[in-house]
Amino acid sequence: MTLRLVVNQGPSQNGPRILAPGAPPSPGPLPNRLALHLEHGEVLAWWGEKTRMQVDLIALTGVATLVTLALVSAFAPTFWLQPVSAIAPPLLALVSPTLFVAFREWLGRSAILVTDGGVVHVSPQGSATRLPWPSLRTIRRDWLGGGVHLEGAHTSLRVPPVLVDRTRQALVSRLQDRLRGGIDIRDPMQWLS
Repeated sequence: MTLRLVVNQGPSQNGPRILAPGAPPSPGPLPNRLALHLEHGEVLAWWGEKTRMQVDLIALTGVATLVTLALVSAFAPTFWLQPVSAIAPPLLALVSPTLFVAFREWLGRSAILVTDGGVVHVSPQGSATRLPWPSLRTIRRDWLGGGVHLEGAHTSLRVPPVLVDRTRQALVSRLQDRLRGGIDIRDPMQWLS
């Protein structure tokens, strides 16, 4: 009989990992700045984070604005000879979609932690909002942020569009065997179905 060294071929320490059955893979180990928001003994099922703004969509709407301004300059060059007070409203109307997309991307920067006790939303500044499972009442579309809005009895939180699908999968994995008792969750989007 010979002894040989067996090298672990499993996931690396910094790679994606599945933390709970049925939950999607988390990006890696939970950073300490996010782990501070877990309660003692709380089990983490999944976590995800959006740290940067996606510049491609902002750039796309910005290019569309510039193309529109170029067409205005080509077909109505006298437009630019008007006083600033007359030019400002149409320019603001043209730039507003780009500003809205930039605001939506800025608003969506956050982290979501799905645990055995509920959902935790952590803002870029480090403040956390906790929504326990028993207090979940309504799930609806977030028209301002583009994702999903989870509302509880006394708290509400937003899930950014980039994290919506994996958050849903993690929530379903945590709620599938849980008895809901007398709690009725309004889910007009049928997001948890």
